[in-house]
Amino acid sequence: MTLTRARRSPEITRVTKNRALLAKRIVAGAGFLGVSAALGAGLGGYFWALSALVAIPGAFTLASARAPYTAPCPACGALLGDDLLHLPDEPVMGSDTTDLRCHACGIYVDCLGGTVREVPFNRTLDAPGYELTLAPKELPTLRWGDGCVACGDPATRALRLARFEVGVLSGFEASLDAQPDGANVPFCAKHGEGVDPIGRSLVVARTPRSVEVSFRLYAAYRRFLDENREAAEVRVKAMLPSS
Repeated sequence: MTLTRARRSPEITRVTKNRALLAKRIVAGAGFLGVSAALGAGLGGYFWALSALVAIPGAFTLASARAPYTAPCPACGALLGDDLLHLPDEPVMGSDTTDLRCHACGIYVDCLGGTVREVPFNRTLDAPGYELTLAPKELPTLRWGDGCVACGDPATRALRLARFEVGVLSGFEASLDAQPDGANVPFCAKHGEGVDPIGRSLVVARTPRSVEVSFRLYAAYRRFLDENREAAEVRVKAMLPSS
């Protein structure tokens, strides 16, 4: 399998049922629920709140045991779907799972009809959801490319991100007055106006420890990932040769 650059992976992989994973999830989920019950019954008081928190991963892990499916990532070969514990916002691999992220190489995949394929480059979410995490020190060196992050057309202008230490950098303090030189967020003449980062199809949010960059358009996400793979917090740091 080859991790391609600037284009969809041509590989298609197949889903298999992992019975060992099923057993592990049942044991882990039951264990969390057992601890939750012991906290609530034995200690009472404020421990009921802690009991409820412990029960959440237990319940969702038990539910995920009904879909103990795994498959190789079509781009890098890493095993998808083998997470032991599950939380409410984490998709479980099944027969109709879409937009599942590979935690090894960062691409998103669809699992449909027993096969796994990288999502189409033209897919656009209702709100930015294709996300990448970076260290704050990487912000000044990010390469944004020359395609509009909203539609992929050639950029004619660019968004200069706000300089907050904490907060949304692509919102009202960002200014659409930069040149599309790759150092700022590229937009075409039709996109980028307003102050709403969701309307701009891009959310760049900073905390003291990390920067989250989220896109609506998958092609924009993939292009950004390819350009900044050395800075991205994914395990496949170096881009493999294109096929």
